[in-house]
Amino acid sequence: MERGPLTKSMKTKSNAGQAMRAARRRLNWTQLELARRVGITESLVTKIETGRATPERELKEAIAKALNIPTWEVGI
Repeated sequence: MERGPLTKSMKTKSNAGQAMRAARRRLNWTQLELARRVGITESLVTKIETGRATPERELKEAIAKALNIPTWEVGI
């Protein structure tokens, strides 16, 4: 059951984070390894993957490039 206007937004963040996590795992990278390659903290990777943080467009592009996935998979 969906509740309120935030539900769709939360699902979008979650889907982007899930896609990011799946791509990272396909490469057998830890969150720390992705963080180092992109220049962010491991904590921020965790927050993005769980939908607790939404990165700016430039960071989404850097993450997509590092993971070799289309930018739309990370919510652009």
